[in-house]
Amino acid sequence: MKISSKGRYAVEIMVDIAKNNKDFASVNEIASRQNISIKYLEQIVSKLVKAKLLVSSRGANGGYRLAKSPNDYNIAEILTVTGDMPKLAPCLSSQSSCPKKDECEAIGCWETLNALIYTYLKNITLQNLIDKTY
Repeated sequence: MKISSKGRYAVEIMVDIAKNNKDFASVNEIASRQNISIKYLEQIVSKLVKAKLLVSSRGANGGYRLAKSPNDYNIAEILTVTGDMPKLAPCLSSQSSCPKKDECEAIGCWETLNALIYTYLKNITLQNLIDKTY
């Protein structure tokens, strides 16, 4: 199981914005604090805005802010936006065409483990990360 840099940065960006809870955080401020290139940050933030996890504002005081309270976000939803919710085995993907899928003795184990990971990540909020209570 590997979460991409885009998924990891998306979580870090969301935490950064939550911790620096002013009106709007500019791309330059976030990029500087997180040591992420502006171009890469803009790609990630664009996905988060499209998913309505962040609100954007243009202009001199523009930037990004959370759409909700840090308690109302969970890590699973952020990783889902970037396509990083882990699938432990390729056969668990809805696009899988594995011919052994219906006869696989281990598939139940992988499905259960995936569900445990999803449940864990769904129960960790941005506020938990900020407070280090996970």
